[in-house]
Amino acid sequence: MTCYENIKICNLPGLRRVRRGGQFSIANFPLEKKLLPFDRTKKNMGRRGIKFQAPDRHRTNFQTGFTLLELIIAFALLSIVTLIIGSGFSLGRKAWEKGENVTQETQRIRILRDMIFREIKSAYPYKMKIEGKKVIIFKGKNDSIMFVTAFVNPLAGGFKWVRYSHDNENLMFKEGILPDKNLLDKISGNEEIIDTDLADIKFMYLSLDKDEWEESWDFGEKLPAAVKVKIASLQPFIIRLPNISELSDMEGDMEDWYLDN
Repeated sequence: MTCYENIKICNLPGLRRVRRGGQFSIANFPLEKKLLPFDRTKKNMGRRGIKFQAPDRHRTNFQTGFTLLELIIAFALLSIVTLIIGSGFSLGRKAWEKGENVTQETQRIRILRDMIFREIKSAYPYKMKIEGKKVIIFKGKNDSIMFVTAFVNPLAGGFKWVRYSHDNENLMFKEGILPDKNLLDKISGNEEIIDTDLADIKFMYLSLDKDEWEESWDFGEKLPAAVKVKIASLQPFIIRLPNISELSDMEGDMEDWYLDN
């Protein structure tokens, strides 16, 4: 508490308690004003010996600033925060790229699956003579399949033979128009590679006579009842095949006529 002649002032936050003539009253002095200690010099004395002056805002009791240790700690914390944020962005970018790659891979495999499904689904029991015996053109192994399909250009019509095979992550494709006298010579060789990064594809064939799935199917009198296809990471799917013997016999008669003429 500082005394100014007859006035006693008690410092309160934003308020001043003043005692005058034995009575107390609260005077709300502006915070930017400050009573300076009584100075009886003529220069500072006012009418009652007290003069109010605004404090010097540039005068402080100590010098402000940061120490070297504080700066080092601040820069260290800033570096840690920057590293954490950068790592978060990096992980997010890698996760996004991985998700994009998985999506593209899945979409690519689904396109292959749909193409193979449509052609096998339209397989036809086309008959022709091979080594003097009339058989249905359908032959398959665990990693390849060859059949006749009616899935052709509507303008061209007719039938075509199709062969899919897999080797060293390459999915190969070959096709030809029927009837063809040199079919057996054209089945293998000069395949078109339609995918170069297919990890695996497997075919299995359902035999009704044995009531079981077999890993291979040879030229014979019947088509398999169904074909099971497993492509890479997709779930296996089953394609049921028709067995239209009467129509295939008619096509076989046309084939004989074509080969004889």
